[in-house]
Amino acid sequence: MENVYISEKAYPETIRHIREIGIEPTVIKFDPRLGEFTGDHPDLRLCVLRERTVFAREDEYRPDYPGNAAYCAAVFDGFLIHRLDITAPKILEAAEGLRLINVRQGYAKCSTVIVDGKSLITSDSGITEAAQGAGLSVLRVSGGSVLLPGYPEGFIGGATGRVRDKVIFNGSLEAHPDGAKIRAFIRERGLKIWELSGLPLRDIGSIIYINQ
Repeated sequence: MENVYISEKAYPETIRHIREIGIEPTVIKFDPRLGEFTGDHPDLRLCVLRERTVFAREDEYRPDYPGNAAYCAAVFDGFLIHRLDITAPKILEAAEGLRLINVRQGYAKCSTVIVDGKSLITSDSGITEAAQGAGLSVLRVSGGSVLLPGYPEGFIGGATGRVRDKVIFNGSLEAHPDGAKIRAFIRERGLKIWELSGLPLRDIGSIIYINQ
């Protein structure tokens, strides 16, 4: 069963595109219990592992970091990257058999464009070092150039999601200083790119695709 979880604050064109490819997305409504500016972010509510999607219960919602980041782990083929001292116990249980990689960044999923099971894009130095040490292919990019109202900047992973054979950007890479490198890295892996020309990248807590 396919599904896409996406914030209600995504650009309407992004939501429309997901519908056009044949998936009716689950649009996440704002809940202040997950933060004044992040209460609509899917990557604070669920984590997709290999054969199981783990959802946060509403009584687990927390408004501030690091409490609101317990489900924001980045999962690859054989690996889970997160700040493990805050990872939800349900995720650690479901991650049996995966190699757990500890980093300082609790917003690991939001900080990471998961291109495929062995490749990622991030501006986070700690995630870069840990992922490369685990044998993953990493494109390190500049921080900034991503909007997140209420914060100085957002994360590129939070403006992005892999859906089928396509990486979807909520906004355009045109204004990102590493936009050309990002496009090339994705296309080298045989994937397509969809982006919104003329609109800035906006962090919406990731576009999360499920096919389980």
